[in-house]
Amino acid sequence: MKNTPRITILCCLLLLVGSLSAQSLQQKVTLRYSDEKLGTVLQAISDTYQVQFTYSSHYIPVQQAVSIHVVNQPLSAALDALFAPTGVVYANIGGQIALKMGNQTKPQEQLTQINTLPKAIKQTSPVHPPSRHELWLREQMQRDREATLARIERPQMRELSGGPQRLTQIDRYELAPIATDEAEESRMAQVSILPFVGTNAWRSAELTNKVSLNVLWGVNGGVEGIEVGGLFNHITNNVHGVQVAGFGNTVGGNTIGTQVSGLFNINRGAVQGVQAAGLFNITGETDAVQAAGAFNITKADFAGVQAAGLFNVSRGKADGVQISSLFNVAQGKTRSQLSGLFNVAHDVEINQISALFNAGKNVKGLQIGLINIADSTSGVPIGLLNFIKKGYNRVEFAAGDALFANVGLKLGARSFYNIFHFGARWDDVQTSPDGIDPVTHERLLTWGLGYGVGTTVGFSPRTLLNVELVSIHVNEQEEWTRALNLLNQLRLTVDVRTGRHTSLFGGPTANVMVSRLQRADSNVVGSAIAPYTWFDEVGSTGANVQMWLGFNAGIRF
Repeated sequence: MKNTPRITILCCLLLLVGSLSAQSLQQKVTLRYSDEKLGTVLQAISDTYQVQFTYSSHYIPVQQAVSIHVVNQPLSAALDALFAPTGVVYANIGGQIALKMGNQTKPQEQLTQINTLPKAIKQTSPVHPPSRHELWLREQMQRDREATLARIERPQMRELSGGPQRLTQIDRYELAPIATDEAEESRMAQVSILPFVGTNAWRSAELTNKVSLNVLWGVNGGVEGIEVGGLFNHITNNVHGVQVAGFGNTVGGNTIGTQVSGLFNINRGAVQGVQAAGLFNITGETDAVQAAGAFNITKADFAGVQAAGLFNVSRGKADGVQISSLFNVAQGKTRSQLSGLFNVAHDVEINQISALFNAGKNVKGLQIGLINIADSTSGVPIGLLNFIKKGYNRVEFAAGDALFANVGLKLGARSFYNIFHFGARWDDVQTSPDGIDPVTHERLLTWGLGYGVGTTVGFSPRTLLNVELVSIHVNEQEEWTRALNLLNQLRLTVDVRTGRHTSLFGGPTANVMVSRLQRADSNVVGSAIAPYTWFDEVGSTGANVQMWLGFNAGIRF
């Protein structure tokens, strides 16, 4: 037959297209997305891995939020995981990946899986030369490097070996750019003075260069090596290598390597490697070391180290270390934050350290700051104030030998909590104003305010040992005592839970009273509240030190 050679060639071409399609599904990909729109993820896969999808936004749930985390897996496995919760299925159609809904869609809404493109999409073959329109279309795609959209206005009928098949109306087909010779896509080197004023001329924004030199300001398609700019470098696609600029670097795609600039680095896509800027770095998903004189902002998940002169912000989880002089913010989980003012995160794995305050939801590690705030903690919050929603928060009423009536507020976690104390006592005092008049009896108030810290040791689910250190300024028989009159207590109390919200406690208290107070009835220096002392001396500094062993017991709520 005359057409036998042509048919043989056509079959070989179809097999080759199918083979290339299968290979594209086997390419290794890495995807990390959390609660992103399906359409956004598909566009990102297409841009990053040169995969073309064919689908109708009227049928495919492009607005549905999806999450996926795969590392160096075949594209087919990644798509299976991505589409699993959506009901979307896919098939190879002429080198593109066609998407449709699964069995839940109506039969007339299903896209028939075929091995050739619809007639409305122009194709070429060795048998039939391309038309003038097709040649013009190829030239346009070669110049612009953008997908050309062909709209199908009505359902099409195509005669296949198994009979006529009906294709549902699709709002658009996104066509892959025409493959061109490698020399046209990538060049060894380029030199430019200003955007499009250089060796790549008007094609500067399309071409990838292994070596790129921009005397002032350059615009290029990509970097696969090194780029140096006197002022600015702008890359429309990806950077793999080193990018250095006097003022700033901007990248429209992903960056793998090192970016250094005098002022800023801005990346719309993901960054892996190192970023250093005099002022700031702004990126998408980041797995890198970032250093900036002012701030670092990551619009997605971050892993690595962020160090900034002012602040760091991660809008996703920060699986790394954030260091700044003012503040750090991570809207997701973080490992470690160190700042001069405050730290804010969702969950904390290792620590939060700042001068002012730290805030987290579930904290597993250490919090050190003037104020620490958390919903729950399994670590240690160390600060003047610790507010733990599901922590060790108690109010107690107690009796003691130094101050007879005491009220305490304990805030924090069992591992470390703050104590705010108020105590009072009443003393009967005999006075004679001049030593001649009759003696009068007065009942005078002595009261004290104190602060302390404590921790607990669990003996059983219902029994705890509290170890506490408290310092109380005692105002002895007057409104306010200006002289040093400080009662220091080491309390060891056993706490036994008697109800759902109540417990009884009691135990010994070691007291050390340090005072410069001169008693009104004599020239003796020292406090008069001790019931007895086993040590009472005036030191070389002129302060009286008294020691005795007392008790403390009461009820906690």
